[in-house]
Amino acid sequence: MPTAICQACARVMRDKADFPRGNFSSDFCVDCVDECGRLKPRDVIRNDMIKYRTTCNGLSEEEAIEAVDHLMERLPVWRPRKQRVS
Repeated sequence: MPTAICQACARVMRDKADFPRGNFSSDFCVDCVDECGRLKPRDVIRNDMIKYRTTCNGLSEEEAIEAVDHLMERLPVWRPRKQRVS
């Protein structure tokens, strides 16, 4: 099985169940897309990531927010696009 990193949350995707519809070519994990395979909104993914870090990793909400925001600013899909100069 191929291993990939979700471009929206940085989850390691190893198993078929990690990929939406078992599609190994997806850039996003099953948790970051809706039932139609579209990327969920940034705030929904951010809130899910914060909740995961507080409930599963034992971080305080403030620590989780800081960690998630720091991570998301480095992920390709959430990086601001550079404006082209004409």
